[in-house]
Amino acid sequence: MNQELICYNTDGSRIIGNALKVVFPENVGEVKKVIFNNQNIVPRGSGSNFVGGCIPNNSIVVDMKKMNKVSFENGKVYAESGVTMKELNEKLKSINLEFPVFSNEERTIGGMIAMNSNGYLGRYGNIKDWIEEVELVNGKGEIVKIGKTDLSDICGMEGTTGIITKARLKTIYLQKRSASIFQAETLEDIWSIARRLKQQEDVVMLRFYSKSVSKLMGFSEKYHLFVGFNSEKGKIKGEDYNNILKTIKKEYYYLSAQGYYDAEDVKFFFDKIKEFVSYLDELKVLYFSDLSSSSVYIFFIDGINKKNVLKMIQKMGGRPGSYGIGIKRKNILDNIQKKIIQRIKSRHDPYGKINQGKLIDFVTGAKEKNWSKRETNNEVKEERSIEKDTGKIKEIYSEEGFVEEKLENSKEDLKIEKKLIEKNDELIENEDLIKEPAIKYEEFEIVTESGAGKVKISDNLQRKAIISESEKDLINKIMFNKLDNPKKNTEKKESKNIQNNDD
Repeated sequence: MNQELICYNTDGSRIIGNALKVVFPENVGEVKKVIFNNQNIVPRGSGSNFVGGCIPNNSIVVDMKKMNKVSFENGKVYAESGVTMKELNEKLKSINLEFPVFSNEERTIGGMIAMNSNGYLGRYGNIKDWIEEVELVNGKGEIVKIGKTDLSDICGMEGTTGIITKARLKTIYLQKRSASIFQAETLEDIWSIARRLKQQEDVVMLRFYSKSVSKLMGFSEKYHLFVGFNSEKGKIKGEDYNNILKTIKKEYYYLSAQGYYDAEDVKFFFDKIKEFVSYLDELKVLYFSDLSSSSVYIFFIDGINKKNVLKMIQKMGGRPGSYGIGIKRKNILDNIQKKIIQRIKSRHDPYGKINQGKLIDFVTGAKEKNWSKRETNNEVKEERSIEKDTGKIKEIYSEEGFVEEKLENSKEDLKIEKKLIEKNDELIENEDLIKEPAIKYEEFEIVTESGAGKVKISDNLQRKAIISESEKDLINKIMFNKLDNPKKNTEKKESKNIQNNDD
């Protein structure tokens, strides 16, 4: 085996594939040439994907790291897909700007767009919200530009519709931020303050760590809530703030150093997270959470307790998070989702050249009409419910039992897809719209409410228009770290430990 190709045979998922060749295009013309001349192509950024999103299968790997230019044209910021988060924000800092959806510094813009990733400052949302336009070379070798209205064809499609070459980004002025750290022995204490801080406009980060993960990161063995502000309300400022942020950015390294390579992520309603992480604590499973985006990141060694955790996710109606689908989680997609992806990919990559085997098993050409066989009557009923919603899908059942789908015209096709994508991508807050668990794991027994066969989800948060004075006092104490005065010396000691770790 060619030693130079070994690192390209895998990614953050640790699944092993086979790269036939690696190419390093330096401009969009070279990307176009690669697509014209090859049939099995895998685009790659930093290779940090946890679900096998850039695993090659006797493929040509297209490493985009040489396309790493950042340019400023007519007051707009353009970044090539190989630019890393660190490179981008260093360039922007020189003109007093920043791109706020940042995560691992080595992650690339192209990879984050493909996954529709979020960042450490969860209040800023996903990268899709910060893109004006994406340039890519599709599977037909065409250089196309995708605007805001069609970004769902690219963001979250995990590199299956084309190779992203450049993006026009929104930015903000460089912010002076601060942070506070809240320690607690119980989840109740964490949630009582996090619920209110989540509603504060200048709170941009609510990073929550379990007791075990806190200990791995060099803190005391307690629950820790890191609160980030777009202001100077927090006690931790300046270089101390930068050091805290560096520690947070190393969270995955602390876990992987102890052998926690296998990771899952899930999204819940805010108050559902407390119930879920309580269950994880009982199992002694390691996790941390971004409470701003209502995501939980779970880590395993040798699959211990993983089946139990996945069953609980299914039972509680959890939805996939920012890790995506890739190879590992293809079985959680239902037929509606598969059909949406099939249609989108058919438009951009009709020959199935790019990132084969990811998201779905794509079917090309004449076989497409029979690609999705209905396995149960429930799935057909689900199709009919969508027909009622849109009034545009017509179903024809052949003698072989397959379902063909015909649309009135291509414009209506796009409208329907956008509507379905919105239903599947967003965390719907109306409990009446959620009829089934969002994640289905084929290898595990389906757990549902007795009789109904459905999981009902509700947000139990009691919202108040006016916050009481006692609640305001509590929030102010947390913002300025005044709740735990007797432990100031301990906090100083931990701060020194953080500094030493970073050094």
